[in-house]
Formats: sequence, C-alpha cells, structure tokens
Amino acid sequence: MELFDSLKQKISGKNKVIVFPEGNDIRIIGAASRLSHDGLVKPILLGDPDEINKLASEKGFDLTGIKITNPADAPEAEKKELQDALVERRKGKNTPEQVAEMLKDPNYWGTMLVYLDQADGMVSGAVHATGDTVRPALQIIKTKPGTKRIIGAFIMQKDEERYVFADCGININLMKKGWLKSPLKAQS
Repeated sequence: MELFDSLKQKISGKNKVIVFPEGNDIRIIGAASRLSHDGLVKPILLGDPDEINKLASEKGFDLTGIKITNPADAPEAEKKELQDALVERRKGKNTPEQVAEMLKDPNYWGTMLVYLDQADGMVSGAVHATGDTVRPALQIIKTKPGTKRIIGAFIMQKDEERYVFADCGININLMKKGWLKSPLKAQS
C-alpha cells in the first residue's frame, strides 16, 4: 500500500483538528481545502480571513466548513485565555506583556491551540523557518521527561520515488556531532 493511502486510512473519520499558522499561503489554503473535503482533517487556518477567502476564490478552492481565525482580531476573551495559559506555562519566564507579543506570532497561537486541546496538531514550515516552528512547541508543549534531543524529518515523493530527509533543520550535522557514525541509505 502506498504511504499516503496508508496515512489516509489511519486518519480518515477521526475528525482530527489541525491548525495551519500559514493560512495566507495559497499552498496551505489548497491543502486545507483538499484535506477538509476528503474528510481527513478539520483545518483551522490562521491569518486574515479576507485575504484567505480572496486567494481561495481566485484559485477555486472551497473553504466551506473550514475555520479561519485571525489572532489579531480574535475576541478578547479568547486572547485572554491563551495569554493566561501561556503565562502559567512559561512559569515566570515571560511577563504578560511579552506573552501578548508572542501570541501575535501565528506559530505561538497555533501551538497554544494544541496545548489547550483545541486542536490535535499543527503543520507549519512552508513559509516559516524551522526554528520559528519548533521554538513554540519546545517552549509550550515541551518534550517528554528525560528526552534531551528532538529531530525533524520530512518526506518527498515524486511518482514511485520516495525520499526521507531527516534533521535538515534541527540537527544539521549529525556525523560531526558524533550522533551518526556513517551515512545511512533509506529503504522505501
């Protein structure tokens, strides 16, 4: 079975909510539209609703049923909920004013939605650098106790060829750091 077919089967019908902080990017809008209409996930697009709807309309993407939220225009009660939770989570490392600034970043906003169980996951990195997507997760969700190292990986597929790229943005030189002794060839 193909990788993507297998993944579709695993998530289909589970009504997973996925937040996309890069909601103003046409690639993300198209992906969210398809994922929603295929019944795979319930997307939340973060960004300016007018801009997102205009881009979607220009490309013929249907956003019916997709939640679009602009953190800057969110109701004060929602902002306060996220702000209070982030101040508590950061345990004195950031003032309420600093947290308010942090939450203007859609990656922080999206990560807080995951942390507060308002979303099951987040997908980012099409526009934002790896550090900008990982930093909020490390500061808010954190790693399991005892885990000191994280990794990043992505899969690229064209026709029957599949490539896995691991640690291209987090632990860039594993061999130099001594974490990997020799190059490995991935099997598909």
